[in-house]
Amino acid sequence: MTGRVAIVTGANTGIGYQVARYLAEGGNDVVMACRSIEKGKEAMNRIKAEYPNSLVQVMEVDLSSMDSVRKFVKEFTRKKTRLNLLVNNAGMALNFKDQTRKTMREGFEVTMATNHFGPFLLSCLLIDYLIQTADIMGEARIINVTCALHDHEHSWLSKDCGFLEVDNFQLQKEGTFNGLQAYKNSKLCNVLLTYYLAEKLNNTHVTVNAIDPGIVPTTELSRNANKTDRFLWLCCVHRCCRIAKKTTTPIKASLHICQLADSEKYEGVTGKYFQNGHEERSSVESYDKELQEKVWKVTNRLTGARSMTLANEDLEEISLNSHGSLDMIK
Repeated sequence: MTGRVAIVTGANTGIGYQVARYLAEGGNDVVMACRSIEKGKEAMNRIKAEYPNSLVQVMEVDLSSMDSVRKFVKEFTRKKTRLNLLVNNAGMALNFKDQTRKTMREGFEVTMATNHFGPFLLSCLLIDYLIQTADIMGEARIINVTCALHDHEHSWLSKDCGFLEVDNFQLQKEGTFNGLQAYKNSKLCNVLLTYYLAEKLNNTHVTVNAIDPGIVPTTELSRNANKTDRFLWLCCVHRCCRIAKKTTTPIKASLHICQLADSEKYEGVTGKYFQNGHEERSSVESYDKELQEKVWKVTNRLTGARSMTLANEDLEEISLNSHGSLDMIK
């Protein structure tokens, strides 16, 4: 056993399952963070049947709920004393043509909540564990799974999308919402905050990278779409992309993530964007440092997260007080 502890979100199916399976096979202590505890246990049992001595367990978390994320972190820190790897893999998409904005109980738009707010809060609440582990074991890693659709200027599928507007962060303005724009914005936020957090974690030996694993039509990403649109995606779009050699399988996609998570090749590599196993340039929009900072601040405020700003050896923690203002705590 390696002694390394890893959290993989969305680990009961698709890419997340294959990442958890690979890490478990390698002797890592794997926490499968799943929205459905029942489906998570079924997936865990499949891994244990294949690797009887593997260290793998399931914990429940619904990334669209900030209360659920906090509950998960509280339970995790009761069980584990370290964290070497966090793979923010779980995600969802509405019907891309859907113009009906859907919100969660906490008032967040569901796509942004699941794909961005939840992973952001999870990362912030676990950052101390990652820093402490890196100090003891030499390094710790965060991997944010994103999508090429974040780059609407170069993606044929999201070419009709617009730029992210901070004052319309959750597409709350009338007539601006559609499922594709919501998804594009949330995946852009993954990249924006990968770069921002990587810079702020400089000198801590905690690395942060983003990866687009490719088009994997057989995942449950489109689970919220209606049956007709799911059929069109799986049968029509999948076939066209496959003919054009634009698709991949969960196993192949997971290998790129696993290499980034496990390989010595990527030790110390941080603040990068990868596609299909290779470092690439992300969207022009994602390199906007002013936008990175604005998104960081608005996300911190909306989620009530305790985010961190690191400057050399100085660590400042930003927390949201009961009145909603930001306090700087040394």
